[in-house]
Amino acid sequence: MKRLIFIILFIIPLGVFSCNKKKWKHTESGIRYRIYTSDTAKLKPVYGDHIWMHLRKFSPKQKEIFNTRVFDTKNGVEMDYKKSAKETDVTEIFSLMGKGDSAIVKIPSNILDSNGSVKKYYTFWLNLMDFKTKSVYEVEKNEHYVQQITLDSLQIIDYLRNNNLLEASGDEYGNRYFRKQQGTGNAVKAGDTISIHYSGKLTNGREFDNSYERNQSLSFVVGKKQVIDGLDKGIQHFYYGDKGILIIPSRLGYSDKEVGKIPANSVLVFEFDILNKN
Repeated sequence: MKRLIFIILFIIPLGVFSCNKKKWKHTESGIRYRIYTSDTAKLKPVYGDHIWMHLRKFSPKQKEIFNTRVFDTKNGVEMDYKKSAKETDVTEIFSLMGKGDSAIVKIPSNILDSNGSVKKYYTFWLNLMDFKTKSVYEVEKNEHYVQQITLDSLQIIDYLRNNNLLEASGDEYGNRYFRKQQGTGNAVKAGDTISIHYSGKLTNGREFDNSYERNQSLSFVVGKKQVIDGLDKGIQHFYYGDKGILIIPSRLGYSDKEVGKIPANSVLVFEFDILNKN
């Protein structure tokens, strides 16, 4: 009998916990959500903080529409956490989550679509990887920026030495450039629409992109920030028809962002042909 009472007393709390865990909560704006956490007392981000997160979005038919993990960022996509102009926005749920928490969020499709149904939902999977106050984030970012300038400089010098490029010139931004073959065209200048063929590598020789293999040149308007800063500024040291090498410090590339095959804080090396104007 005592054993039976013990089993009943043990099972009841488990049942209550299970029911509570499955219970959906609602925001004032009509969003349904369920947060998975190991500690509900953890600190939560507030608007103005800087957060690292992952987000997946599914249509009412459960087809994946968007997934931040396509950016291949293990530590999450970062952003300044700001209140959305929309009355109903999934990011408001981050203010209810602690570091390491995940959540499932459902928004009625009639809220997001003019002809949507109140009985069908867009589903979001959220992961809050980390967050910091804006002031702490800015201080740490500044310190990292200064340290990275030194690390990039040492890495670039090593690359120039190991590849017999010590005659390469430098510009005021931190780029190093070398003309392998002189073209016959005019100087490249801001406002030009230019086409180049290139191979992009890391300083260890690992290639991350190659337009020659795709047989598709890259076209962009110089000085309009249509490409990374290092390429946008560095290409202006060359002439149409030139073959050249451009070594770009990480701050003028993708900085501390991991992009595809390019790790965070990578110095980039571009070997290219500038195609002549038609």
